[in-house]
Amino acid sequence: MKLSECCELFLSYIADKSPNTIKNYSVDLNQFIKIVGDKEVDHVSKSDVAKFRMVLQSQKKKSSTIARKLATLNSLYQYLIDLELVKVSPITKSHRPKISQRIPSSLSNEEIKTLLKNIDNLQDKAIVVLLLTTGLRSSELLNIKKSNILIERQNQTFSVDKVIEEGLKEDDIAYIRVVGKGDKEREVPITGKPLQILVEYLKEVNHYIDSKTPIFPISYHTLWRKIKDIGKKIAVSLHPHKLRHTAATVALASGAELRVIQELLGHASPITTARYAKVGQKQLLKATKALSENIDL
Repeated sequence: MKLSECCELFLSYIADKSPNTIKNYSVDLNQFIKIVGDKEVDHVSKSDVAKFRMVLQSQKKKSSTIARKLATLNSLYQYLIDLELVKVSPITKSHRPKISQRIPSSLSNEEIKTLLKNIDNLQDKAIVVLLLTTGLRSSELLNIKKSNILIERQNQTFSVDKVIEEGLKEDDIAYIRVVGKGDKEREVPITGKPLQILVEYLKEVNHYIDSKTPIFPISYHTLWRKIKDIGKKIAVSLHPHKLRHTAATVALASGAELRVIQELLGHASPITTARYAKVGQKQLLKATKALSENIDL
């Protein structure tokens, strides 16, 4: 079977993943075929994989990008092994580049204050505040629908439409259900000022967004451009992941435990999960409250 045919099978197999993930996999696999040729899948050799890596390096691709593309290729071959179309994967550890462990930069407290003062529309403000106070990934943010937001009030649960119509009460808590990497579902709580800003935004757009429509009906490219343009206003290099990293940094500085931050961000634990006690919603709520209190909204 040809590589191209196997790639089509594989992309059908992962069709339940996010559109962004499928797009990346498709680009990576098509790039591999373009470089090594549409061979019979069991004729792809270690030399072909080495050639793929060398071409990517000649194109000045980052080590992290090359590693991701090789991981895509390896996922394809693990799938083909399961189907018994091939016996082994041609990708080995020696093909994978070493990735720099450089710590991502985050915003200082002064930069956060200046940033928030220079946002001039409600959608941008809601996006930035959510990213800063929850640490959501871009894909998670862009997939939020009204049906994913539940409001807890005095031990009762309501849809977000109730507070859009009737208004918030002081102790209301919103739980946003998001699906992260590996299809791992979690609920991220917000309250106080961040929740007020979110509800203000939802009131503004409620007439054209239904419960199954993303509350931020924009593409990843538009989101990236929005954040970059806001950063330009304050002469800071800015992108969505920098806001996510800032949330983690502020949460840690606010006294949140590392395991709570990992749960909030949807990270897999670096140590066996069983070694950690389950992080409860009260601890997550404490972490997001600390974030909103330490970020002057």
